[in-house]
Amino acid sequence: MKKKIAALLMAGMMALSMVGCGGSKEPATAQTNEDGSVSIRDNKLYFVKIGDQTYKVGAKIADLEKAGYIMSDKRRDEELPSNRYSMDTDMKNADGKTLFQVKALNTGTSKVKYAEAELGGFTVGSYNTSKIEAETLALNIEVYGGIKLGGTYEDIVKAFGEPEFSHKNEKSDLLPEYTTYKYSSGYRGYEFIVDDGGKISQISWNNYNYNEK
Repeated sequence: MKKKIAALLMAGMMALSMVGCGGSKEPATAQTNEDGSVSIRDNKLYFVKIGDQTYKVGAKIADLEKAGYIMSDKRRDEELPSNRYSMDTDMKNADGKTLFQVKALNTGTSKVKYAEAELGGFTVGSYNTSKIEAETLALNIEVYGGIKLGGTYEDIVKAFGEPEFSHKNEKSDLLPEYTTYKYSSGYRGYEFIVDDGGKISQISWNNYNYNEK
């Protein structure tokens, strides 16, 4: 009996030791809410993969430019005040075709030029997949959950759970029908547009508080 108790105690101590070791490591997956959905506040969600390169929130805009995605000279030399972020800024290829947009972010204590600012947001696509440039589609852009342009609403729900907000834009003389889905918390969030053909035609995210816990 004493041997059995000793064995059980030893097994328990080993299990606790294993839990302790694992707990000291950063989780491999995104944080989740009580219902099992990912927490939109988790910084792990905020990145963009372009080809074989991944750019996380907080990366330097200059890193994108080194890869050949170019900001206009006027915008590049413009200064962004401290603790501010910009509206969408076009990033183009060498031929001048707009490929996607970024939101520049300055979390520092002094102003910086846009090219030296941080990546605080990313947008790619349009209200309809037919309006997306072939050069943009060729980049095979991907965000959290493996979501890409041309994906489906089901892909979004699989990665993020049911959306907190949705709005259907009815067809008009100027625009076709499309639906917007949003997930947000403070200055962090994702937004998707699904076009009238059921395809993801625009992906957008922003995270201006990535350096705060």
